[in-house]
Amino acid sequence: MSAVATPPGSVRDGLLAEARALAARIQAQAEQAERLRTLAARIDRQTAEDSQALQDLQGILGEATQLGIDDFDHRLGGQRLERVAIRLLRERERTGEEIEIHYREWFDLLRSSGHEVAGKNPLGTFLAQLNRSAVVEQVGARTGRYRLRAVA
Repeated sequence: MSAVATPPGSVRDGLLAEARALAARIQAQAEQAERLRTLAARIDRQTAEDSQALQDLQGILGEATQLGIDDFDHRLGGQRLERVAIRLLRERERTGEEIEIHYREWFDLLRSSGHEVAGKNPLGTFLAQLNRSAVVEQVGARTGRYRLRAVA
């Protein structure tokens, strides 16, 4: 049976230092890869939202190849309401920070941007759509505050 030879002290110290440096580089690369995946997902999401916004604008301007049912009523409801509300909040959080916002403040942001919400109770319609959204989550219990979910 042969024993594994241990390198002399100075060679061993050099190899240990190299191993530590390599481990640190691997960790840094893994963290950078995760940041890049998160950024890529954010860019993909923004591209999809911008594409949908462009289609909506083209529909309003009559330049779309096919009019949607929503084009006959410019008040927002359903998924269109959700898309616009999320786009407005994302424009606010371009810094990359998570924004928590009270639903009334978010509703006011939507209205001050020139949008109308469909329904007999527009605020209720808005709140119901927030609660249905897979992209939005409540912050705490009964606080009225919401934020966009982090990208998984």
